[in-house]
Order: sequence, then structure tokens, then C-alpha cells
Amino acid sequence: MKKRNLWTAVIAASFSLVSQPCAKTLPTATEIFNQMGFGINIGNTMEVPGNPTGWGNKFPTEAYIDSVKAAGFSTIRIPCAWDSHATNSVINKSWLDSVQVVVDRCMRAGLITILNIHWDGGWLEGNLKDDKKNEVNAKQKAYWTQIATHFKDYNERLLFASANEPATTDDNYKHETEILATYHQTFVDAVRATGGNNESRTLVIQGPSTSIDRSIEVYQVDKLPKDVIDGRLMFEVHYYDPYTYTLMNEPADWGATVEPQYYWGTGDNLASGADIVHNCGYNAWASAMGDPCTKSQMDASLGKMKTNYVDKGVPVIIGEFGANDRVGVLTGDKYKKHRKGRLEYYQSFMNSCKTNKVVPIAWDTGHEGENNMTIIRRQSEPDGSVFDLEVLNLMRKAYGLADYVNNGITHDDNFVDGGGKTAIPGNSTTFAQKESINLRREGSMLSANGSIKLFNINGKLIRKGSSKISLQELHQGIYIAKSGSQLLKVNIQ
Repeated sequence: MKKRNLWTAVIAASFSLVSQPCAKTLPTATEIFNQMGFGINIGNTMEVPGNPTGWGNKFPTEAYIDSVKAAGFSTIRIPCAWDSHATNSVINKSWLDSVQVVVDRCMRAGLITILNIHWDGGWLEGNLKDDKKNEVNAKQKAYWTQIATHFKDYNERLLFASANEPATTDDNYKHETEILATYHQTFVDAVRATGGNNESRTLVIQGPSTSIDRSIEVYQVDKLPKDVIDGRLMFEVHYYDPYTYTLMNEPADWGATVEPQYYWGTGDNLASGADIVHNCGYNAWASAMGDPCTKSQMDASLGKMKTNYVDKGVPVIIGEFGANDRVGVLTGDKYKKHRKGRLEYYQSFMNSCKTNKVVPIAWDTGHEGENNMTIIRRQSEPDGSVFDLEVLNLMRKAYGLADYVNNGITHDDNFVDGGGKTAIPGNSTTFAQKESINLRREGSMLSANGSIKLFNINGKLIRKGSSKISLQELHQGIYIAKSGSQLLKVNIQ
């Protein structure tokens, strides 16, 4: 990455495209995969029905997105609601503009960007039913026609994903997968019909319940949608195995009482005595699921994706993975034991993904308390700083990167074909609001139109002032200044 001495993050407004170039043939899905490395989700934000800030996260700032790139991620996934922002299947223009703000920030940061249709009340993924099939297909066609048209001139680094976690049932998953296949075919046909770069854009197809085993059984490569161009599909599954360890927060009665599991791995990662019931794999339910509490089980699961999809020419993304951090739920030695096992979980999973040539995309919740999966800070200051450095460094190490140092990034504004500017400021969006640039460095001083705070790279407040801060007598290194929602990266040499 190239080093920038100043990095200013400014809340942008809505945008509209200014050019309509001729389409070109974009690279294949495999060529895109080779650039994807490992990724992160903007979780609990753009997919919130009706309001992206409704679950506690702020609208994604440029500072946050740039920090994702600086942290070593090459891919970002934008879970996104659409149905709750539409009237009679017509997406509100203000919402399209707001989504474009986020997409543009991701593309400008140089990230491979995946934009999906997420849960949003379950209008698609909760309706794999014969009596809903026509209604859902009509919405799927309408939404993807509008989304794809809006972004049709964006280059190959923008990928579209048909759905999120299409919810099949244990009793009827084979037939439900047949219905799901029609939703995916509608998606592919709708995107291709919009022309422009969408004629050859890489598209992502989700397996039934995004389950590895269920996908392999009923939705292998020969079942994927028919496409007008070869080699432009990717396949998506998720990995939260075992559920009792990664996501379960309360005991459940599944014929017997099953406790949440807090400890993963072997040896001194595991609890003893009365707390043994919280060891991953302790209960019969986990054992019946193959006891995915070891790296060997991860390798076996991800190896199936390599054999059945990757080796047959269809790249695979793990669109979500993660395990809750039980901070606050556990304390003292119990938490230390949990934390050690959780770090081993992330390390094992990342190594297995690298070995089996699939793209791991971490789920990031944003919140910082009990049962979080947050890696990059969004709800406290400074926005975009690293929240979980240990997890981040494990992810980096698996992909051959040294421990994290924020050297900044260089923006790439050339992501819309046609040679013109990608966007022009507007004021139609409800969620992305315009703010003038007022935070600046003037020699050895920082100036702004309001109060300023200066943080070191670890997020510790160093200095603050009403409108000016001196940079004199600071140690050499990188600092982050903040005024309002604007950030400035300051390199002291």
C-alpha cells in the first residue's frame, strides 16, 4: 500500500452517474477471486429494515471504509435491505443514492465490493414456497433491474449477490431449493438484461440455508443458474459452526437441555469440573453434527467446497463467519480460557480457508459489549480504528501479512467506466448528509471550525482543543485527528 501523509474522511452526499459508456467484457469470476484475499461485512447497518442506524451503528463513513482497506482486507460485503425502502416494488431514489454513497466509498478504497439483497423481513429467504413463488420472483426481478441499472457502469470490483441466507427446512429442503433456484435464475437474467458492464459482471449465488452440506447434496455446480456468459458465477455459503459455540446465548431444550458452549479447541483451552458442560462438543447435539470443534473438522467442511465447486471452476466465498466474544458473559480465568479458544478458532478457520482456496468474509457486528464480533471500531472513537487487534493480526498472518500497522491508503477514483467523474454531490438522500471540510493541518497546528481531538493509533486520546491543537513535541508516528464526523490522518516524522 502507498503511504499518504494526510487522510481526510468527509461525509459525502448522494450521487448520480455522469456518463454512459459502452460495455466491455469484465474479468472472470476466478480472476476476481484471485484479488479478494480476505474480507469483512458492514454488519447490522445497511440491511436494517427501514433505517441503517436503527441497530446502533452509524452510517458508514469514509474513515471507516478506508480503515478496512488499511487493515489488510481486500473484500467488503454490504448486506443491504431493499424491500423496506420500496413502494410497490419501486426502490426509493433516496435509498439508491444512499447505498451508492457506501458503494462508492468501498470502491474508492480499492476494495472488491459485494452488494446483496439481505433478509429485510424475510420477503425472499423466508418464502421458499409454491404459493409465494410468483410474487417473490416479480420482486426479485424488479429490485435487481433497478439496482443493476443504477450501477451498470461500475467496473469489475463491484459484485452483486442474489440473496443472503435462503431458509430451507429440514423436512422439505429439496423442493425448497428448486424454488430457490428460480429466484437465483431471475436474479441472473435481470442483471444481464440491464446491459453495460452487467453483461459480464461476476454474480454470487447462495446455497440453500448457505449450508455447506445441504448445498453439496442438492445444489452443486450443475444446478446453478444458466448464464449467457461463462465463468461469471461465484457460490456462497456461511460458517457459524457449531451454532452452540458461535452464536448460542441461552440454554435450549432440544430433547435435553443444551448449554451455550464457550470453550473451543483442545487442552488448556477447555474447562473442567462443573463448567465442562460449556466445552465445545460436550453435548450430544454437537456430536451428531460432526463435532465441528476442531481444525480437522473445519478442514473437512471447507475441503468439500473446494472439491465440489472451486475445483470445478466456481469460486467460493464464505460470506459470513465468526464466533461471539463472551466478554462480560464470562470473567476472570473463564474469560481468558474462552478468549484463547476463540483466537484459535479464528486462526484455524482462516488457515483452512487459505488452504482450501475460499474467501473468508468475517461478520462484524459493530457493538463492543457482550457477544460481539467486532473487529473495526464503529460505535466509539476514533471511528475506524482497530477494535480487536488480536483477531485482525491472526487474519493477516494467515494470508502472509505482517502485524497490523496503519500506513494509510491511496484512493482509486477510476471505478466507473466512461472517463468522467464517478459522482457529483447532491442532496436527495436521507441518510448520507453533506458536511463541509473544515479539519485541516497547517504546519505544526491542527485547525477546525469546532473542537478537535487527537488520538494515537491505538485509540488513546492524546490532546484536545476548541478549534486548534499544536502538534509540537509529539513522538514520531501516525495520529488520527477528529472534528465532528471528520477525520484527518497525521503523520509526524
